[in-house]
Amino acid sequence: MSDYEQLLEEIGEVCRKNQELLEIVKKVATLDSAKRYEFRKRASKILKRENGIDKEALKFYYFITEENAAEEILRRINSVKRET
Repeated sequence: MSDYEQLLEEIGEVCRKNQELLEIVKKVATLDSAKRYEFRKRASKILKRENGIDKEALKFYYFITEENAAEEILRRINSVKRET
């Protein structure tokens, strides 16, 4: 499994358990690429790269703002819901 696939799975699993993170992913999925870039810029200004927790949060925001990542996470979450 590629790193990209691994991150999709991990974030999807966390989002199934954490409604707040799921709402963030849903919001990002509605943004166009320019808005996603702005969202990423704001996150990088707020979060510090030296702090371990902030560094992980920044990695999360960078990943979900990549083209189609948020949509793929939501698709996988919905796929799991339909299977159960």
